[in-house]
Amino acid sequence: MRTSPITGLALFGAGALLLAGCAGGASGDAGSGSGEPADTPLSYSQPHTDPFQNAENVGSMERFAELGYATIPATNADRDAAQQITDIQTLINKGAKGLVISVGDADAIVPAIEYANDSSVPIVAIDEAPASGKIAMIVRADNVQMGELACEEMGKRVAADAVVVTLDGDPVTSNGRDRTNGFNDCMASKYPGVKLVNVATEWDPAKAASGIETALNQYGNVAGIYNQSDATFFPTILDTLKSAGKLVPAGQTGHIVQVSVDASPMAMNAIRDGWLDAAVAQPMTDYIDYGVDYLTRAIKGETFQPGATDHGSTIEERNGNLVDLLPTPVVTKDNVEDPDLWGNKKFALDAFGVSK
Repeated sequence: MRTSPITGLALFGAGALLLAGCAGGASGDAGSGSGEPADTPLSYSQPHTDPFQNAENVGSMERFAELGYATIPATNADRDAAQQITDIQTLINKGAKGLVISVGDADAIVPAIEYANDSSVPIVAIDEAPASGKIAMIVRADNVQMGELACEEMGKRVAADAVVVTLDGDPVTSNGRDRTNGFNDCMASKYPGVKLVNVATEWDPAKAASGIETALNQYGNVAGIYNQSDATFFPTILDTLKSAGKLVPAGQTGHIVQVSVDASPMAMNAIRDGWLDAAVAQPMTDYIDYGVDYLTRAIKGETFQPGATDHGSTIEERNGNLVDLLPTPVVTKDNVEDPDLWGNKKFALDAFGVSK
């Protein structure tokens, strides 16, 4: 029997989380190094609390320890952009020689990046990208493309004159902006008759629920919901649709098409059950594997170059920094049982409190 998502998610060990080995991307020559790992403290800066952020934090810290590096306890800014700046400065002042970070506010984080640059402390950003400042590497998916992939899945499933609700992430984050722009631009170009109702969620499930309720009351032909983070919003969406009498499985009259980003364990079960039509999968375990790999190489003096990597991605230069853009498969009923998808792995099921 399946269990429901739980509050206060259990965190998991890096041995289960991480892929075997850490293959690197295109790079220059390694430098002279900066001492033994045990003498090189590393840490992690987390911007806020959600299942993805918790996993990235714990997984990165445990990976540092697996490789023999000293660590300084990670920080969590709890959605306070100013606090994340303070956190990063504090970690550096405590002796951190390198940091993996996830960015809460792409513009607000810049002074912290500049402080690290002035202190000669390499930073690798995973999942999110800062607006500027020198980063050794940004490891993330192409979130504009993720929005485009979601658009394609939505567009082929809804009528030309339908209403689609889009649960937009926070625009202060690059992921929120990119997933919104990729979806909106694609819909305008390929499915211009579809009316989009954009809900500003700021990654807040309560705002997502309110936006869906308002759209259902205002429009009689809501045919789709684009969910930019099923790890964050999915239980709320199901509860909201159920309360409104609109939770109908795929293939039945009245079904509201749902397309999401993440492909979390909750989403995988929802695809199996017919509530969710498609999910664009984030390569979450790869964020940690390659984020830590790039950081440990950067603190040894290694530099990187644009080009193809040895792990199926491409490094590009964007806004003055290098970005390793990892592939993002689309999950539907056709491939939902693929064991290589992170949402099917035991560590993910355990972390989200979900069983298949």
